[in-house]
Formats: sequence, C-alpha cells, structure tokens
Amino acid sequence: MGNLMVSSPPQKTVVHNNEVTVEEINKIVLGRLIVKHVGNEGTEDSERQAVLRQMLQRVITELEREKPEVWRNAELGIYDMYGNDYTVRAGKAENKFVVHLDGQDEIRLTCTDRSRSGFFGWFSSGRREKPKPIEAATNTD
Repeated sequence: MGNLMVSSPPQKTVVHNNEVTVEEINKIVLGRLIVKHVGNEGTEDSERQAVLRQMLQRVITELEREKPEVWRNAELGIYDMYGNDYTVRAGKAENKFVVHLDGQDEIRLTCTDRSRSGFFGWFSSGRREKPKPIEAATNTD
C-alpha cells in the first residue's frame, strides 16, 4: 500500500494512513517498521525519527505483556509528535492499541478495545447459564 505524503520541511513530513497488514504483530514486524520508517540503528536520526524509533521499541518491550493470540488479532495505531499516523493490523484487529505521546512527552501504549472472544469473552457476554440457587439442606428427622 502506498504512502500518502504531504511535504513541508524535511523534518515535518506528514504521513497519513500508512497501513501495514501482517499475520501477527511481533518483534520482527516492528523491527522491519523501524528500518523502513526510521533507518538502521546507528544512523543519524531527526527528532521525529528518534521519537518514532523509541515508540516502536516501547511496543517491542511491551509485547510480552499480552498473550501471542492477542497480537494475532490486533490493531496498533501509532501517532508521532507531528501527528503522523501508522497502523499495523493483524487478523480481524479486534484488540486495539494506541501508542502516543502524553502531555509530558512520555510514550504511552494504551489498549482501547478488547476482543470478546476466548474464555473471558464467553464469561462476560451473557452466554453462560444462570447459576442455580443453593438449597439449604432440609432436616427430616
């Protein structure tokens, strides 16, 4: 899929809807995104590239906090300091995550929506049977 790019000064290139669809969001996929959009480690990075590299590295660090099946069915939205957006999708993209800078310029990874599939989705969706009341033992002496 091509990039829609609007050029300003080189440091403030705006990229909208840069989307990638993969089988699973994992370290390899995110590493390739770093190389594609920022360059190899050790290269001279602009401020925008440095922040984007840090954002993607933060996601790589946080991957293990979720089960692999979450990342096989996820959408990761990344918003850099200039409002550029990058989207990585896997599966049906039912688990939604956003990476952004907060008001103190700290990188935040936030889960904005969870899939209802799996055990916990079944448990919370109302498909379980209504529990039967516990009956007190009757004493028939």
